[in-house]
Parts: sequence; C-alpha cells; structure tokens
Amino acid sequence: MKKQKFLFMAIAMVALLSASCTDPEEPEQPTPTPTPVNNSFPNSMPACAPFVDQIIDGGFENQWFNQTTSFDTYLEYRSTVFYSLNSLHTLMDIPAMQVTQSPITAHCDSVTPHTGRFALKLVTGELTDASHGRLLIPGAIAPLDTDYVSQFLYSDLYPDGINVKRPYTARPTEFKGYYRYAPVAGDSASMLVRLYDGNQIIGEGVQMVYNDVNAWTQFDAHINYTSSATPTHIALILSSSAGYNFADLTNCQGQVGSTLWIDDLEFGF
Repeated sequence: MKKQKFLFMAIAMVALLSASCTDPEEPEQPTPTPTPVNNSFPNSMPACAPFVDQIIDGGFENQWFNQTTSFDTYLEYRSTVFYSLNSLHTLMDIPAMQVTQSPITAHCDSVTPHTGRFALKLVTGELTDASHGRLLIPGAIAPLDTDYVSQFLYSDLYPDGINVKRPYTARPTEFKGYYRYAPVAGDSASMLVRLYDGNQIIGEGVQMVYNDVNAWTQFDAHINYTSSATPTHIALILSSSAGYNFADLTNCQGQVGSTLWIDDLEFGF
C-alpha cells in the first residue's frame, strides 16, 4: 500500500522548520536562476503579518528562506497564507524511506517576475523510492499545516484529510493575479479559492488553464456565493496540475514538468 511507504514521513516533519519571530535581513537580489540559493535569505521562516482580509505577500517577495537537508540547501516558501510541498524533499534524508528522488516543486523565480524581484514558479514532479516506484507530486501551494504529512499518514486521526483551510471571515468577490503556463501532454492548471461556513462550502472561484500562456496574463476568478453567511474559513490552492488530491497524495494526476508561474495575487471586494 502506497501510504505504507511514507511510514516515516512524520519523523521528517517533527524536525521540520519552526517559525522565527525575529525580523530577518531584507533578501538581496539572488543570482538569476529559477531556484536561487543565496546566503542573504534567512535560515528560518521570516516573520509574517496575520492573514486577515487581503492575501499576505501576494507577490511572493518576502517569505522565502533557506531550508537545509543533509545533502543540499533549497529555498522554501511559507507565509500565513501558503505553504509549499517542498518539504517532501527532506524525505531523502531518511534511509528507511529509500527515496531516490523527491522534487522541489515551488521555486523562487528571479528571472521573469511580473513585478518586483520574484515570482512563484510551480513545477509538477515525482517522488520515487527503491521499493514502490513513482508518485506524482503536483506543483502546488496551499494553506497547509506544517504537519500535513502526518495528516495524510494518520487518516484515523484526521478523517477530513490534509487541512487546506485557514480561519477567514471576509467576503471577497474576486480572486485575481497574473500567471504564465507551460503544460506537458495536455495537462491543465488551476487557481482556486473556496470560502467555508464550518465545513460547508458557501463560495468558490476558480480559473482553469489548458493551453500554453507564454506572456504574463491576468486572471480574475469571480467568487460565486450560495449563502449570505459570514465565512469562517478559506482555502486557496494554486497548482500546475489541476488533478491534485490533498485528501490522498498518492492519487494525484498530471504530467511531470508542467509549469505554472504566479505573481501579484489579490482579492477584490
């Protein structure tokens, strides 16, 4: 069973990064590379304002930090709104996992941002291990908890699957930003927002992308509400492969190499 191959994944997450309350130095412009590693980036998550109404760091400028494994250092992204799947890369540190490949799916793109210094580059990849073979990992970012792997592993303790929601009480009418997309073999991308009252979905907006989009293009997903209730939670999911499944990461669909660039996200009211 595929979930068994992740038996020790929670161990990796226990030792995973914790948020820093100190203000880091302002990152300098890194070497032009899709995944820059620069000593000026902090070594723990930068302090971030609470997520209240507007999207925090919607331009992906300030929440990058160095994450170090036993064999390399890569840039991770985490804010009060988004957390990437990059932490799966740390599984290669655990010999019992027999992971031979685990991708970095969220990259800091300093080469072609829409505005500012950086954009977010999401790339669908795959995780492989010596015993069980290939597992597709979408290039995705969402409001994940730091223990999302444990939520996946112990479904008896987390019957709702991996949490992708944050507390939120505003009622935006639009979810918008800028994107570029390079799909592989008919893949599609999506930018989705959902508003909840408890566990009930009361509003949703989604932008699907099916074709190559080479130039920065604005998307504007209108949020349709089915209730006048005040939201209690929000989910925001950006993915270079729309066939993601956060309830079961072993059942994601897509194509390795599909790439989605995102910048300048915001809500309209």
